[in-house]
Amino acid sequence: MHVVKGRLAEVRVYGWYVLAVLRPGVEVPTFGQPESFTADIERFTPDDLKIIVEEGRRQVDRQFADLEKTRSRATTLLTIGLAELAVLATSANRVFLLGVPARVVWAISALLVVLTIGGAASLLTSRADFGRLETRQLASGPMPVLREAALGYAQAVGAGEETVRTRITVLRDGVLLAVTAALLYAVIWPFVTAAKTQPSPAPWPSSNGVSTCPGTCTPSLPDRPSPMTTATHNLSPTSATPTPSSLTR
Repeated sequence: MHVVKGRLAEVRVYGWYVLAVLRPGVEVPTFGQPESFTADIERFTPDDLKIIVEEGRRQVDRQFADLEKTRSRATTLLTIGLAELAVLATSANRVFLLGVPARVVWAISALLVVLTIGGAASLLTSRADFGRLETRQLASGPMPVLREAALGYAQAVGAGEETVRTRITVLRDGVLLAVTAALLYAVIWPFVTAAKTQPSPAPWPSSNGVSTCPGTCTPSLPDRPSPMTTATHNLSPTSATPTPSSLTR
């Protein structure tokens, strides 16, 4: 079992989980190494061994129940992350009409949402390591079956506890990323809605009768006469009639 310790261990483990989405089945790390059982099993009485076996079964069952609860919550977190990503993608065209600070906040929020989706998806698909008791090994062990079962459960529960503890921490980090992304987007949301509902500027009249626009409005052209015109000619009702002139000889 790979263990991550030191500075920024929680960030590094979350990064491992996000990258595990691209490599299904890969071993994901934990925050601690399970403690090995080193006690002498021979000193316990048969009644004590029965109690150890019973408690070991309960603990393993609880670990698997905690795993299913974590996966159920990760499914909800994945749905929320996809919804946030859809909202960010829908408002991208309006955000890029704003200034640089709004774009930076939007980009950080989108990055956090992507990390949230990656962590939630990894909790659903990555391999979970749990200790288990092999029946064949139990039947072929050197000790009596009851002592072998008690020893097997005592050694198996440690790995499951570390796996559950690490996955709960990764789920908490994913929720924190989703909430932070939502709060960052809430900061620029009023400016995004204002950019959406802002009316178009009115056209500016000019001296030549053609309206000009300061922004993206469509200029209006002045009315012009139709190219198909009908010429009307008025004819005089009177006409000149020549009269013969008399010649004087």
